[in-house]
Amino acid sequence: MSQNINSKVNTVSYTDFNNPAGQTTIQGIRGVSESENVYIAGSLLSENNLVQGLIYEGTLKTNGNEGKWYVVNFPSTPTAAVVNTSCYGPNNGPHGTIQIVGSYKIAASTGKAPSGNLGFYYEGAIDGSGTWVQVAPNGGNTNNVFVHSVMGGIAVGNYDVENDKNGYAFLYNTSSKECTEFKVPDSLTTTLYGIWHNGGDSYTMAGGYTSPKLGKISQAFLVDYNSKTKETSNLKSFSYQNETALSIITHFEGITVSKDNGYNMPSDWISINGEKNGASFVSVNRNADGSFGEANWVDIDFPDSSVTSANTVYRNSILGIYVVENSADTKTVSSFVAKVS
Repeated sequence: MSQNINSKVNTVSYTDFNNPAGQTTIQGIRGVSESENVYIAGSLLSENNLVQGLIYEGTLKTNGNEGKWYVVNFPSTPTAAVVNTSCYGPNNGPHGTIQIVGSYKIAASTGKAPSGNLGFYYEGAIDGSGTWVQVAPNGGNTNNVFVHSVMGGIAVGNYDVENDKNGYAFLYNTSSKECTEFKVPDSLTTTLYGIWHNGGDSYTMAGGYTSPKLGKISQAFLVDYNSKTKETSNLKSFSYQNETALSIITHFEGITVSKDNGYNMPSDWISINGEKNGASFVSVNRNADGSFGEANWVDIDFPDSSVTSANTVYRNSILGIYVVENSADTKTVSSFVAKVS
């Protein structure tokens, strides 16, 4: 399915992009080094409702048929059977390898299984035969862990703990295996979904937060991070269409660099009355002093769908999922690419 949506400024073209083997959820993307190909990370829901990790390498020019799909899963052990794996963020590893982060669940054969999701970091061949490592922030005292993105030796993600559903964010050093807590100042909850390595010790991160000042309203943010000093700078908050009153939730789902000294982000939002949720392509340039400027918003709405979610971004393309309501009270979930010109 492909269709163009015209506006006064932008044109958005939509294309389905799925693994033919089953329901595909795209969750991350990164360009392959020295190639026009991309890595896409996600999950595959099979006919028996088993969720498996999914990696694609190929072009974005078609609907996923010209590249190659790989099913990868966190390895089971004799005492812990892995029952699902979900891949969130891919990245280029050393010597032609791939790095992947995400989450997995286990069902222990003896003793009590950990509740919720466990985080992981993978490095090796694209077929999943490399090294898998559990990522355990907060000393392992977690209820759910999701590692969302990795680049330049640092991964970012979130966790919560039992009986405490507040969102906690962290950074994970892929070499030292150390986790560092991160919190937007004076926030109630913080989420980190995207990281971009600018070079050297410089990174830019994206996510969302809530604060006592705004109550239930959640805002997106960008912030610079120095991996040597572990200090942040240039923190800036964003709300849908740059007006707080339009949404109760605005969140950046990832980040990529743009050509004009700025960044592009996929964003999901929910309107202030909760009646509408949507997705947007967001571009932000830097000011002369290095701070972030105002955001430019382009709504992403897959034709004839009831829900559109923006999960990741590559150059000027947003990837995510859309939902179609069927006549028999059933829903069809499919992944897409939306190119913004």
